[in-house]
Formats: sequence, C-alpha cells, structure tokens
Amino acid sequence: MGAGGFFPKKQSKISFLTFLKIQKMKFKVFSIVALAAMTILASCNKDEIDFGTAPSTSLVKTGTVEVITKDEVRYHVINVGNRWTSTIVESETELTLVDVGINAIPLPGYTGPDISNSGKELRAYANAINKPMSVIVTHPHVDHFMNLDNFTDVPVYAETKNAAALLADAGFKSVYPGNVTAVSGSKSIGGFEFHFGNVSGTEASENGYVYIPSEKAVFTGDLTAVNRHSYIREYTPLDGTDELTVWIDALRGMKSQMSGYEYVFVGHLGYDTDVAGNFDQTIDYLTDAQGLIKGAKNLQSGSKATSVQEVVDELKRLYPNYGEGGLFLALPNAFFPGDPGANWF
Repeated sequence: MGAGGFFPKKQSKISFLTFLKIQKMKFKVFSIVALAAMTILASCNKDEIDFGTAPSTSLVKTGTVEVITKDEVRYHVINVGNRWTSTIVESETELTLVDVGINAIPLPGYTGPDISNSGKELRAYANAINKPMSVIVTHPHVDHFMNLDNFTDVPVYAETKNAAALLADAGFKSVYPGNVTAVSGSKSIGGFEFHFGNVSGTEASENGYVYIPSEKAVFTGDLTAVNRHSYIREYTPLDGTDELTVWIDALRGMKSQMSGYEYVFVGHLGYDTDVAGNFDQTIDYLTDAQGLIKGAKNLQSGSKATSVQEVVDELKRLYPNYGEGGLFLALPNAFFPGDPGANWF
C-alpha cells in the first residue's frame, strides 16, 4: 500500500501528527502519575517499628507513665512523685533515659508522696523494655540524678560543662561512682543522634539540654516548664551578671531554632506539643519575675516589691494555675532553718 493509503488527505496527515502528540502527552502524564504513585508507595512502605506492648504502668507506683509512639521512636514519660520527669527515648534496639529523678526530698517540712522507691521502679520499668540502655543527665541538680544509684552499670552522658560539674559534686559521686562521658556537639546514643547544648548561669551554674533533630524533639531539663513556677532562687541581680536576661535570651534563641519541633520534654511534669508556646510561656514568666525583682513591674497594689515574699506572692497571683515548682525555694528557711533565701534585694 502506498503512502497515500495512510494519508489520503493533508487533513488526515495533520490528524495523525496530532495523534502522536496526544500519545506523547499521555505518556508524560502517565510517567508523572507513575512516579507520584511510586513515591507514595515508598512512603507508605517506610518501615514503622513495631515496638510491641509497653511495660505495665503498674511498675511505677510512685508516679504516672504516659507512652507516646511515633514511627521510629517511642517515648515513655514518667513523672516521679508527680513532680520530677524522666523521659525514656526508645529506638528499635536501645533506649535512653533523659534524667532519672530523685528518691528523697532534703527539705524541711516536706509532706509529699513517699518516693523512696522511685529509682527502683524506674529501673524495673526500663528493664521491662528489655533493651540496652544509657542515661543522659541534663544538669547538676540532685533531683535529676539522685536515682542513678539504680543505674551504676549504665553509661552516663552529659554536655561537657555539665559533666565536669557532675563529677565535681560529691553527692553525684556518692550515687554514681563511674565516669560521665562529656559530649560537645552531638553523639549517637541509643539509636539517635543527640545534640547537646548548654546555658551557663541560669537556674543552675550550668543548664544543659539535648535535642534530636531527626525526631523534632527537645529535652529542656529545667530551662522550661509546663504550667509550673520556675526555680529562680539563684538569680542575683545585685551583682554584675543578670541570670534572668541570660536565661530569657537563651530561650529566644532555642525557640528560633526549634519552634517547628513536635515535642518539648521538660524536667518537671511531662511535655508539651506546642513547642514555641512552651518557650514563650517560660519567657513571659521569667520576664515578669525579673520585672518584679528589679522594680520595672509593680505589684498589684501599685507599689514596688521590696522582699522575696512579695515577689513570690505576686507571681502566685499572676499565675494561679501553676504548680508549685521551685518558686518557694527562694523563701527564707527553704532548705534549712536559718536559710536566708534568695538574695534579690
């Protein structure tokens, strides 16, 4: 058959060319759709870890346990005595405890729950997960490391300055006689790349924090809180360093870096999913406290505060739904009879 059999008229030839163009377009569309389908399929087939059943919460009688399961991580948020938080970060093969809480309250007149077995219960719960474990201590305050006497066989990590402070603390050495691995920058621990940061001179001489960028999670220790008064006793506005300004500036920087994160786990009473809001909440609180102490903010009466008690009372009034936290440790006699309290005025 000659060429004229296929193209009897010029119009038919144009129609055939158009047909080829349409087929080419269809192939492109098909390719795009196929690529999208493969991408979606790959996403759907992304391995989600089967963590199995979490340990029974009945193992922790001195507090509460909340378990949060994500694709590649499971968090166990354990509130010891409903005041101190230890967060277990579980990967497919290992687990890491961020802070371990306390088992005795060295304060006069303490009438809270009996937490003497909290360390044993925390270890029993971690053992029930049945994976190799590590511990990260955020900073050298006793309520974050005292229960390490139940983890003397477990490696402990801390940010470099915090590790030095811990090793220089006799109380720490009495509960954990081993070494502390100092970390500057980041380190792979428990199946995740933990990044270590620190702020010097806030509510402690050193305040470490850690974060996992891959999981969009930050562990602030005592740098932030959830509806809880902060420990501001160490604020010394009469000397050359304004610790609250240092603290506030640090939180603003952390917020800028981590406002898109999914979780912030704090040292006292759990976690927050509004990460930016959590930073703002603590910034507002510290700003009010600083203003009252330095006289930039008046009391409800219109006068300026002249005593620690007046500041404490005003912060209680401004934040009536906040838990006790460490605010009251600024008052005289907080730690021992004759304790002068915070040096604010």
